[in-house]
Amino acid sequence: MAAAVPLTRAPAPARRPALTVGFPIVLALILGAVSLLPYLLAYAWTPPGKHFAGFFFIADDATTYLAKMREGADGAWLWTDPYTSEAHRGVFLFGFYLLLGHLAGLLHLPLVAAYHLARVTGGVALVLAVDRLARRLLVPELRRLAVVFTMLAAGLGFVAQTMGNPGVLGMRLEALDLHLPELTGWYSLLAIPHFVWATTLIVLALIGLLDLQERPAVRPMVLTGVCLTALAAIHPQMIPVLAMVWAAYRLVRWRWGTRPSARGLLAEATAFAIPLPLLVYNAWVLYTDPTIALWAKQWKHQAPNSLSLLISLGLPLAAAGYAMALTWRRRDRKLILLAVWPPLVIALLYLPNVANIQRRLLDALYVPLGFLAAVGLRALLARWPRRAARLERVLVPLFCLSSALVLAIALRFASGVYPEIYLSADQVQAMTWLSTHHHPADRVLSSPGDGLYIPAWSGVPVYVGHYSETLDYFGKIRTASAMLQATTPPAQLQSFFHDNGITLLYWGPQERQDRSFDPGQEPYLRLVYEAGGVRMYRVIGGT
Repeated sequence: MAAAVPLTRAPAPARRPALTVGFPIVLALILGAVSLLPYLLAYAWTPPGKHFAGFFFIADDATTYLAKMREGADGAWLWTDPYTSEAHRGVFLFGFYLLLGHLAGLLHLPLVAAYHLARVTGGVALVLAVDRLARRLLVPELRRLAVVFTMLAAGLGFVAQTMGNPGVLGMRLEALDLHLPELTGWYSLLAIPHFVWATTLIVLALIGLLDLQERPAVRPMVLTGVCLTALAAIHPQMIPVLAMVWAAYRLVRWRWGTRPSARGLLAEATAFAIPLPLLVYNAWVLYTDPTIALWAKQWKHQAPNSLSLLISLGLPLAAAGYAMALTWRRRDRKLILLAVWPPLVIALLYLPNVANIQRRLLDALYVPLGFLAAVGLRALLARWPRRAARLERVLVPLFCLSSALVLAIALRFASGVYPEIYLSADQVQAMTWLSTHHHPADRVLSSPGDGLYIPAWSGVPVYVGHYSETLDYFGKIRTASAMLQATTPPAQLQSFFHDNGITLLYWGPQERQDRSFDPGQEPYLRLVYEAGGVRMYRVIGGT
């Protein structure tokens, strides 16, 4: 007798879906790992008797960020400028680095390690945020290219540098994409952590505003306001820029027949109002605190010349320009958010600015340019469908060439050919000693070169140390040089120390260079440290 056959097949056991890792995660991890490579090599290849200071790009500014982190690690939530001798109160500026210092102290991380960890995590967060925005604004076939261009596309500034930075129409051409980290996603990730985190917050705020436009509700309104407040603590100038971009976007959509709801407009306005107290506080500090106001006047963030900017944005700008034209012609209600951004920022860039921070308005400009460049390139290549894939394989690396050159520059630094990225073992030993043997009211006089590192590595303020954060930087260099001479009367030098609150004299190779002054011969200077080529003296009668 034949066995009975069931009329229905028993269902197979359900299989668990295979775990897949998405493109943005893979790209983020690759970029983070590659961005660490030059720094790890620099540590591994450090010459004997040297210590890698931790930075390649804009190392002087990065060192001051380390000093701010040290203030946070020591428990401060208010920043005091350790690079100037003028008395001033603490203010809530540089909150990003104060917070990072607190986290480093909580996790017992070296400050330099925390700095680079913030870079890498910021880069990962930025890639994921950009991918989310791409899912909101672009068709699926454009999303990956938009993320790649946002993170890696750069201009052709290297051409100007190869030509020797010639003058054209009265303007000297500069390779801005090789010198300004805020101009590209990759350079920001490789150099400055608060740049990538600020851009991440900008992208998240835009996603939140898009949510509010579609479904006004309390939760997205509060979350968007929190993102904008965090952004205000890093780059407050970007709040009014974002507000203008969003207002222009809303206005264009209204002109194209999309009527906004009163509830949506109210929710969006409320989100922008949440960071207003912090913005008002920043303005109050910058314009009423005498020391901070003088410091702000020293900022050097003027707009670059227009030809250099165009060349340094290069092919991505050209493709984005084509996409902007298509957006207007097609009345694309999604892409218009990105299309109004670059022309608005470029207009603001060359208008008078009371805060003298025009260049800072370029922050995150690579986001709309990256998205629009992807749209523009694919639209152009669609004219040659048979050759499109081959042309794209050639053009995409060309769009990203300057980012590869920035990595090559970092690897060149890591090879050890630039002595300025190192401290001597004697310097590190002396500043490590100072970090545990100073008094709360101490202030150090040293050369500007050593003065840059002393606050970051020891936590002790200096008389002169940074071109921007030291008030009257060059004047103080001249004054200190004139004072530290063998011909200076002891009473005059002692009065100089007293008037400027100087309690310690750091005396190393830079300080001794071309100088006949011998601090060991001064009766009011007591030797408190000597090792290698560095001595430190305490001013008798000081703290």
